[in-house]
Amino acid sequence: MRPLPAETLLSWALDELDRAGAIYGIPREAFWVPSSDVPYRSEVFAQPLLTPIGPAAGPHTQLAQNIVAAWLCGGRFIELKTVQIMDELEIPRPCIDMEDEGYNVEWSQELKLDQSAGEYVKAWVLVHVLHRHLGFRGPVGTVFNMSVGYNLDGIRSGRMTAFMDRLTDAADGIAALREVIASRWPQFADVEIPGRIADSVTLSTMHGCPPDEIERIGRYLLEERGLHTYIKLNPTLLGKDEVLGILHDRLGFREIEIPDRVFDHDLQYDRAVELIQSLRNVAAKRGLAFGVKLSNTLAMANHKRYLPGDEVYMSGRALYPITMTLFHRLEEEFGGDLPVSYAGGADSGNVATILA
Repeated sequence: MRPLPAETLLSWALDELDRAGAIYGIPREAFWVPSSDVPYRSEVFAQPLLTPIGPAAGPHTQLAQNIVAAWLCGGRFIELKTVQIMDELEIPRPCIDMEDEGYNVEWSQELKLDQSAGEYVKAWVLVHVLHRHLGFRGPVGTVFNMSVGYNLDGIRSGRMTAFMDRLTDAADGIAALREVIASRWPQFADVEIPGRIADSVTLSTMHGCPPDEIERIGRYLLEERGLHTYIKLNPTLLGKDEVLGILHDRLGFREIEIPDRVFDHDLQYDRAVELIQSLRNVAAKRGLAFGVKLSNTLAMANHKRYLPGDEVYMSGRALYPITMTLFHRLEEEFGGDLPVSYAGGADSGNVATILA
């Protein structure tokens, strides 16, 4: 993870586009070109959203050029990599295995908090500049969504507060980048770039985080930070019998073992419903949006032993039917009136089904 200066990234993009008809290795034919008549245009958080898709928070949403790559391919809801106060971590290698269903043992950012914020400011500026350079018409229609974790003390700490402040008011950082870019490319000097990069947040908590702690963090983000807030929920909400029934009996992943403690320590379904209703009421009183992200990864025993440690976190294809089942249950619970950010096993092959 080596952050590059904004002018380096922009020069790279413009030169490659002229020379090879591509940006960061993505051919121009693969760029998603905004249109005024697409049926999935909408609004979120009172902002235009040109497509309801984008990359979920992960290692790939740490560097500015990766965020721009997702944007070029049509991602307009950009969930930024989860950050936390502990930003000097020893991450075991290898940390991700995506042979079929995915497993990982990595967590949180690989960059320092200041670096992470800097990458997001750079990406925001580059998206707006490239929107102009590529001749796209109409609004940029792109929403950056902060992702924070993992406990209330950490989120309320001075450095995390400074991180959120920097993204909710990035005018100074944008002005500095604009000056650098304009000195070399004066044609971009008047590109309109809003100073508020993000006014929404997705909360990620550790597996086993107490329900009262989750609710307190949600209240803090809504009441004290004034942010539209989504809470990431765990697939264990379905309960052990249903989760293992899907994995073992319907999908054939019989080698997967999930200890009872994974289900016992996680948020339980009835308490989750209470938590959601409580935070919906808090948000409504403040004119803010509240929803859930479905879903977090699924903790389980490290049966493959390819990654280090005794526990791994599953994502990808095997998570899809579990998360869709949880999504359906919550939709019925709340009468179809619960905003959802969907991430459990979503890919280009099933996105149309998910949206339908």
